[in-house]
Amino acid sequence: MLSNGVGRIVDTNKIIRKSSTPIGGVRTIALTAVGSGMIALMPLAVGAQTRDAEILQQANKAEIAQAAEGSVTLSNDMLSFDISAQSLAIALVNFSRVSGIDVAVDGTLPDGIQSVAVQGNMTAGAALDRMLSQSGLIWNAVNPTTISIIDPVRGDAGNTSIITVPVTVTATERALGPNGVSDKVYETPGSVAVITQESMRKSPVREAREIFNNVAGVDVSNDARDPGLTVNVRGQQEMGRVNVNIDGARQNYNQLTHGTTSRVYIDPALLAEVDIEKSNLTQNGGAGASAGIVTMRTLNTQDILDEGEEWGGKVNISHGTNSYDFAGDASAGARISPKFDISATISRKVIGNYRAGAHNPGLFTTGNGNYYSTENSRPEYTFLRQTSGLLKANIYLDEDQEINLGYVGSQSDYAKTNDVTNLFTDFNETETHTLTAKHNWNPESDLINLNSGVYWTRTENHQFRPARLSASGTVTTDSFDNQYTLDTTGADIANRSDFAFNKIGDGLSRVSIDYGTEFFHDNAKTTAEMGGLGGAGAAYQVEGSTPSGKRDVYGGYLNTTYGWNDMFQITGGLRYDRYDLNGDAFWCETAAASGNLCSDGGTSLDIDLAESKVSPSFGASISPVEGVQFFANYRENMRAPTIQEAMLSGDHIGNVGIPFYSNANLKAEESETKEIGVNFKFDNVLQKGDGFRAKVAYFRSKIENYATIAYVPQPTTSTIIPGLLINSNQAAAMVNLEDPVYVNGTEMELSYDAGEYYLGGTLTLSDMDLQGDYNPFVLDTDYDQYANSGLSPLGVGDPIYGDAGDLYGIYATPKRKYTLDGGFRLLDRDLVMGMRATFVYPQDNFGSSSLSSVVGEYFKYRVFDFYSSYDVNDNVSLRLAVNNMFDEGYVQGAGGTYAPAPGRTAVLTLSGNF
Repeated sequence: MLSNGVGRIVDTNKIIRKSSTPIGGVRTIALTAVGSGMIALMPLAVGAQTRDAEILQQANKAEIAQAAEGSVTLSNDMLSFDISAQSLAIALVNFSRVSGIDVAVDGTLPDGIQSVAVQGNMTAGAALDRMLSQSGLIWNAVNPTTISIIDPVRGDAGNTSIITVPVTVTATERALGPNGVSDKVYETPGSVAVITQESMRKSPVREAREIFNNVAGVDVSNDARDPGLTVNVRGQQEMGRVNVNIDGARQNYNQLTHGTTSRVYIDPALLAEVDIEKSNLTQNGGAGASAGIVTMRTLNTQDILDEGEEWGGKVNISHGTNSYDFAGDASAGARISPKFDISATISRKVIGNYRAGAHNPGLFTTGNGNYYSTENSRPEYTFLRQTSGLLKANIYLDEDQEINLGYVGSQSDYAKTNDVTNLFTDFNETETHTLTAKHNWNPESDLINLNSGVYWTRTENHQFRPARLSASGTVTTDSFDNQYTLDTTGADIANRSDFAFNKIGDGLSRVSIDYGTEFFHDNAKTTAEMGGLGGAGAAYQVEGSTPSGKRDVYGGYLNTTYGWNDMFQITGGLRYDRYDLNGDAFWCETAAASGNLCSDGGTSLDIDLAESKVSPSFGASISPVEGVQFFANYRENMRAPTIQEAMLSGDHIGNVGIPFYSNANLKAEESETKEIGVNFKFDNVLQKGDGFRAKVAYFRSKIENYATIAYVPQPTTSTIIPGLLINSNQAAAMVNLEDPVYVNGTEMELSYDAGEYYLGGTLTLSDMDLQGDYNPFVLDTDYDQYANSGLSPLGVGDPIYGDAGDLYGIYATPKRKYTLDGGFRLLDRDLVMGMRATFVYPQDNFGSSSLSSVVGEYFKYRVFDFYSSYDVNDNVSLRLAVNNMFDEGYVQGAGGTYAPAPGRTAVLTLSGNF
């Protein structure tokens, strides 16, 4: 909401924008605001007012006279600003958007004039002082909601015979398209994406993974029976390759299953926005990562309260078909004083076992060629009972400093099967707790904008595995009562220094230096208790497959950017990363002759890994014409091994007979990513006031020492026929691939918005090149001479282990994925109706070609969704969505999931503000 300068509040999404035509011989200045029009005040001689000017409300001469005498002041309320150094015209618009204060310009702004960055909490007056400190301009308060920008060297600067009138001008920095994505995405010289709250709310989701459906270059690889989220960015996922964080707190939880291992638990009802960074890892958040940073920002006071509100809240209640029983959330906030505000949200979701789609029921084939459809891979155990909430507090110490405190937590009860047939079910209760504390210090200096923070997060899963029974009712595998816990503690600090220079040629130049450091510590603990019902199974099997241990990861960076006149920019950076990982593991064998049986405790291993690396990054962009920006980026990164990878031990649960080996020589992954791309941003393309936005990029990533689980030999073989047939006993371990893995792809995101109608879409093309050879001898011990080969009458046979066929499933992202989103805004935009379409063409997965527990190929699918909303009044709205309208049978994503996605589901939502 924004004051329109005539004493009332108007909806900025419904402002009728007018062209900036001359009034009384004085041309208006095209100031801009994000996603809205704004009121600009222009000088107008009394005797030269035109009929257009007379229609507009005129500023009171007495107010202008008072401003000249300094008797009018602005409010001393503390406001939060984040306005970078940029064109002063744009900066003033951003100031107006944040403060609600209208801006008058006494004359015209000098060409090319730049503002000083304004960041942090301060009064409107302090923000203006800082913004104008290097411009040679001054400001006066015309009234408590209007200020005038004055050039003191002009002869008529204090002439009160000149009055100002408000003119609505067209916004050039906007938030357009189906999901209201800010122009900042299309002004960033790299691959970034934003999932807005508008996108998340317009079609209620059953699980968090669904909010990523329409993001180019991003996929989700988790089972529909587990609410945990596994985000894949540009073909890489899990084990920290993607830093998925909640309000900056890393979520590093791992638990070994058939399928994805890394999972993040978050309720979408708590989210305000999701930011996805795929290019720039030379920043805090890049330590230990190689593919990207996904920041899930949760609701805060400014997301709950409208501008000027001292207290209030929002409520959403949803109910639907196909076992979408209930989803509801309530948020409330209060601005207790100018120096303190607080907010809270609580959410509850109850959904049952859904029905899969009936159309095109084929889902996938497993590694051994078996075909599965919605008939024999059913979606049982897809229920969820989830309670989540958050609490936020913001303390504004003074004009320069603020402290942000937050807690986010959830509890999820669900069941999960790890097999295609749904015969074996585990019951889970997963709790998450995240605490964050952040401090920002932004004094009146371009050299200091200091951000620091600390956090602690815990993910804890209490899992009960009932006893497994034979057809006759005999216990074959004992029951397990398991407790998986990961605590992550972290801290970071970063600063930005800006330098502005005199004109070079006909433009201004600037240099920005960003530097900082971060640290986080993982502490994993797994315990198990047996039911004592008989059958196979032992506690060490669970405790070894998801091991305990500790890991420290450190990172620091320095990034320098030079820009000239918003036309050219070049960036160079360095980051230093180091990790230390240690703990106690063991290895064992199944051959009785080895004397090293798993049931006897095996042989102990002391794991102590550490590596460090300095990684460079470079980037450049150029805007040869207005609305077009070409960019290119290069970066290197080191991805630290996780506790899960380095400490793996024990053997497979039950009586499977496959030991897990720790790899004391496991190396960190080293990657390099190159990309080229272009941004497009045009207004008034087909009609006045419309907008076209697009981002296109091509990337190629090369990953050395790619780490994955593979089959390896046990040191001791078993003789079946002496001299003729040797049985090389099988184990599994994390290995580094000897050949580089290449992932390349093309991403495109575009939108056209004409106000009354809109159309957008994404395209993702991806290809993975993986050879898969590896060294199978992972233990520092003596191996039998036949450990990796069999004997035949002709001599020693070929190696059994060490190529791609023995990898335990590397899941590839879809080869092609297209999405479309279009709709209409009717009845003065109170009614919105739209459709989304998704077309997915998977590529074959890698490894384990003969296994029944690994998906070899997912089938292509297409899904159509309908959504709508109607604003009953300013406080109440209704939304109706129909997901999977044509009842398609399919498996979403790529990550070892067997459960088909939900069939046709209609959801009705009632939303209200108070």
